[in-house]
Amino acid sequence: MLLVFLFQLLGVNPAQAQGQAPNVTYAGPLVITRGGTYSGNYRSTDSNVPVIAIRTTEPVIIENCILAGAGDLIEARTGGSSLIVRNNRGYGLTQSQDNTRHGSFIEVNTGKSVTIEHNYFEHTIGILIYMWSGNGTASQTLTIRYNQAKNIDGRYRNGGGTLANFLGMNGAHGLVNSEIAWNQVINEPNNSSVEDNINLYNSSGTSSSPIRMHDNYIQGAYPYPATSGTYAGSGITLDGDDAAANAVTAYVDGYGNQLVSTCAAMNIAGGHDNKFHDNRIVTSGLLPDGSRLQANYAGLGLWNGYGQPSNVFFNNSFDNNTVGFVHSDGSRLDLSPGACGPCYNTIALPNPVTLQTEQNEWTIWQQKLQQNGITVGAGGSSNPTPTNTPPTVTLTAPTSGTVGTALNLTATAADADGTVTKVEFFNGATKLGEDTSAPYALSFTPTA
Repeated sequence: MLLVFLFQLLGVNPAQAQGQAPNVTYAGPLVITRGGTYSGNYRSTDSNVPVIAIRTTEPVIIENCILAGAGDLIEARTGGSSLIVRNNRGYGLTQSQDNTRHGSFIEVNTGKSVTIEHNYFEHTIGILIYMWSGNGTASQTLTIRYNQAKNIDGRYRNGGGTLANFLGMNGAHGLVNSEIAWNQVINEPNNSSVEDNINLYNSSGTSSSPIRMHDNYIQGAYPYPATSGTYAGSGITLDGDDAAANAVTAYVDGYGNQLVSTCAAMNIAGGHDNKFHDNRIVTSGLLPDGSRLQANYAGLGLWNGYGQPSNVFFNNSFDNNTVGFVHSDGSRLDLSPGACGPCYNTIALPNPVTLQTEQNEWTIWQQKLQQNGITVGAGGSSNPTPTNTPPTVTLTAPTSGTVGTALNLTATAADADGTVTKVEFFNGATKLGEDTSAPYALSFTPTA
């Protein structure tokens, strides 16, 4: 859940909670007041001063930067921002004061058009998107792709902290053609503090254009310290407390994601028309040293977490997900008990689910990237190999016929990623004829 929680740490020193920024020459903090393209190396050692502050609604591109900061790295809170943030590296430094969180990699309030691609960042509280002011078209949307994040970290320098997200969205409604895809997030136990790696809270796509959340690799969602028995985080969670159907989390299509070693994996706890299908969930319940995680719960969960009425919470489902999830007591708990009614066709991985099973997911991820021509992070490439979806065709014909009597054959055909130019009709290997325009039809007279 995107709500911020405070937690107390007992006997754990958070002194290592900072990114390893490169030893380069940095300029001081940058305030952008005009549109344009900005590159360079910038740093702020003051938790209250962002490394880059955007104070214009003119289009801004931030690219090829190294950013290091004790607070927010990129901050755009004045509304109406049109941003492209690409090919940057960001590092969260130790905070300049106690009881203060790490900064975000980027925070955007009431943005209009935002693209965040091919960035690397570590020891930040991630990407924060609050509210939205786009015009509801595909040209003013939110795109978050091909990023690489390490150790999302809400810890304070003096102990305690706030829980954080790789991506937290709150109040971003009606996004058209929005995509959250091909991001890689790795959180190390005892060197990170993340709640839900991805959380959509009262945020939505549209009925004709759901938010496409696909092919993300998320490894690690742990309490701090990792062996604590109390934790509220996950890999991906959709929720929101609004009582109106047009204001809750809705119209999210999540597929092809891999969630590995998360104390909880994938949840829907609010809203409507949210679908998770064809994802992979693998958690052995073990830390790398073989010790058991104490806060593990379940792989998939779907429940009405806010008691929303039936016209607000409806039509959510899980389908055809592959799951191998080990509970903190060592038993399998792929589905949350009593909270996964609409969880269909779940494919259970065979026992035992081990650290090697988790490692196999990394191999699958690397193969996916290679097969699709993608390198994530700063300096990466994104030229996905096109995949062709075969056309579909349905033939309608009489169940029997008579020699010398014409039979009327009809067909419907569609191509999801192309155009149907003709439909050919065959009797076995013998072509009977073709039709080049819909409705596709052929009159055929059988012979002896």
